[in-house]
Amino acid sequence: MAEYENLLVDIDGGVATITLNRPEKMNAISDGLRDDLEAALRELNPGDAVRVIRLKANGRAFCAGYDLSPGGPNLAYDAGSASEGEGRRAWELGESRVAVDRERLRESVHRWLWMWAYRKPIVAQVHGYCLAGGGELIGACDIVFAASDARFGHPAGRAIGIPITLGMWPAKIGMLHTKDLLFTGDMIDGSEAARIGMVNRAVDPAELDDYVMAYCRRIAQVPLDALSIHKHVTNRWFELQGLRTAAAEGAEFDAIYHETPSYREFALITRQKGLKSALEWRDGPFKADERR
Repeated sequence: MAEYENLLVDIDGGVATITLNRPEKMNAISDGLRDDLEAALRELNPGDAVRVIRLKANGRAFCAGYDLSPGGPNLAYDAGSASEGEGRRAWELGESRVAVDRERLRESVHRWLWMWAYRKPIVAQVHGYCLAGGGELIGACDIVFAASDARFGHPAGRAIGIPITLGMWPAKIGMLHTKDLLFTGDMIDGSEAARIGMVNRAVDPAELDDYVMAYCRRIAQVPLDALSIHKHVTNRWFELQGLRTAAAEGAEFDAIYHETPSYREFALITRQKGLKSALEWRDGPFKADERR
């Protein structure tokens, strides 16, 4: 196996464990992390010696979302348009910000759906925070086990945007729970996530690692041909119900969200005062009456 800057890969029999390894950033999704994850999955794809992928993380969080560091790839996008001026032709004025943003988001949707359609089962092992883009990451997985005290949600919905695939929440937890989480930006714990169907099962944090590995070894006893058929025939049901089309719509709506005053204010505060100040501006009003 190749060595990766942002993750670790270990193979134990028919199970390959991919460990997200940006603990200092709470495994926030950067371009580098996402590229490494896809490269590792491609490397593990040929043959049937590896039949199951286990996805876990180092540090105190599974994934805190997309990397929102100032100047990072996921906040305050600029289209780089040519400056407007008298005498310029229409094609010399460059692209609009919304068009560039939409295209970037469309590409992101395609990448999540590529992972969702990966031929080998992917089992996520979640501890700590799993927020925003972290929800999209587990949404692309087939099975999810969580520590009972893990934290799930999309606080970014209060000011920044939507998870473009919605973490597959409408398919997993239904309309009412999806709207509840999006409208409030509140977080739920692993036990509640299991109750509403966001994850398969909540497990005692001290037992999570052994539990998930034992589960992966169990399904690795099934031939890959059978596992791939089970996975893809189940996925096909949701594709026929419009899952791919619905996921693609996320790029359109998130691009619209990124033109709102709240998004621009969050980006401005991040650039001028740092991400911590922007998060306090966004989440401060909710702390007094946090439901969960």
